[in-house]
Amino acid sequence: MNNVRMPARPRLDRADRRLLQALSRDGRRSAAALGKDLGVSRQAVAQRLRDLERRGIIKGYRAEVDPAALGLGVRAQIRLSLEGALPRDREKELVRRLVAHPMVRSVYRVSGEDCVVAQVQCRRIEDVNDLLADLKRTRAIQSSRTAFVLETIVEKGGLGPLEDGLVAEET
Repeated sequence: MNNVRMPARPRLDRADRRLLQALSRDGRRSAAALGKDLGVSRQAVAQRLRDLERRGIIKGYRAEVDPAALGLGVRAQIRLSLEGALPRDREKELVRRLVAHPMVRSVYRVSGEDCVVAQVQCRRIEDVNDLLADLKRTRAIQSSRTAFVLETIVEKGGLGPLEDGLVAEET
């Protein structure tokens, strides 16, 4: 749990950064429209997009759906501390269950008092209780803390639309 590795940062030139910033504001724009705004050809934009996708910098294109419209009005953050002398297979089983569960929207290995943080979106508070009961069956959890979201003040989701400060070139 203590091995913190920072991923290698991919190299982006100024044109890539400008393209990502434009695309982050409206992911449905055509290559021709993006090219016009950026002062390059449609083909140049299409090639850059393919390259950014191939390199895993653009991870996909999707619609942002309001969870409340689907009846998913309960959001929670589950913070887990794991047993100290935990066999590796129990930790793997815990992570497998988290990743496989449809209510779990993200999972992070974190530093500090907790080991794992999971973001959950569901219909009822009881759904969170059921998830915790399932996770505890792995016998990997020393303790858990759950915080329910009372109000969303701001949610930027992903990184878009990217602001200038987020795409500034390296110094």
